[in-house]
This record gives sequence, C-alpha cells and structure tokens, in this order.
Amino acid sequence: MPKATQPIAIDGIEFDALLDESREFLADIPDYPTEQGFDVSDTISLHSPTLSMTLFLSDTPVTWRSRVGEGRADDVVERLEQVWAKRELVDVVTTKKTFKDMGITSIKIHRSKQIGYAYEISISLKQVRVTQTKTVGIPASYGKSGKTGTSAGKASTSAGGSGGSQGKPDAYMRGLAVWGTSGGGTHTGSSGSDHSGGGKSF
Repeated sequence: MPKATQPIAIDGIEFDALLDESREFLADIPDYPTEQGFDVSDTISLHSPTLSMTLFLSDTPVTWRSRVGEGRADDVVERLEQVWAKRELVDVVTTKKTFKDMGITSIKIHRSKQIGYAYEISISLKQVRVTQTKTVGIPASYGKSGKTGTSAGKASTSAGGSGGSQGKPDAYMRGLAVWGTSGGGTHTGSSGSDHSGGGKSF
C-alpha cells in the first residue's frame, strides 16, 4: 500500500486515519413486457455513486503529529455536524481520489473505552448531479398562419343564420314578415309586378 501523503479530508476537515472505504455503483435496467411473452429493455439508468468510510479521529494523531492539540477531536466532530446541517455539497479527498459534489447522507459517531478520547466516525456520502437551466427564445413566426406569416386571428363565437336568410338575424326576418302582412305596404308577387295600397298581397 502506498504511503499517504495527506490526511483524509471532507470539506477541508482533516481526519487521522481511514479505517475502511467502500464505493458503490448501481444502475437500473427497466423491463417492458411484450405480447410475445418476454420482456425487453432499451436503456440503462445510472444511479449516483455512493461513498462510505470509517474514519479515526483523536487529539494525538500518530500519523500527522503536527496536528496534535487538546480538544481537536471534539472541534472536528462539531465542524462535521455543521457541514451536515448546512446541507451543502462537499469535496472528499482521499489518498486515491478526490470526490466532488458529494452530499452527506448519514454520520455515525462512535466512542468507547477501548479507544479512549478518540472517535470512530462512519460517514456515507452520495454524489449529486447538478443541472443548469437554459432560456430559449421563441421565434417571431410562432403563432402565425399560412405562407404569408400573418396572425392567425381569433375564432368567431357568434351563431350563424340559416341558408335562406344568408346569416341575417332572426329579428330582421321577423320584421320582413310583419311588414309584408301590414296594410299600405308594397309587395312583389310571383309575377314580378308591383301593387300598392289595399293591404292586399299577391
């Protein structure tokens, strides 16, 4: 195993030793039933990678002696809790790799008589994929009609008349009927000649 050149760090918070580390990569392959009686798949959906570590922390680290200090372990634990409470993305630096945009999903802080004033901290993180929004302009021709590109206008909601009245209102047609039967009016008969007076229609 190569010699560590720097401590394990989470968001700049350094720890004495990495006791164990595990990474998990998961993917979903959805199945779709067919009429032939078997399932088919056409895509693979990748889950975000996860990282789990058990870290050791004390006031008197053996590996990084320059970081010795009373109350150091308690201070690191408090800072780690603050990072979790802020719900911010962090970078994790190990001896093998740097993991960016990681979110803390769980922290377990353990103390016992066997390790004295030191801490064993189990922490799990998940990589967060961040997307960006983009504004797209709508072309000026959107909503135009035909080849001329003129406005499509509005649809009429008024009721149309019957074929014989050529779309004229019913009140207008009723007025003609009253006028044709009243006295003194002029009416054109079937012969096409005009007759006046007498209130008689032909």
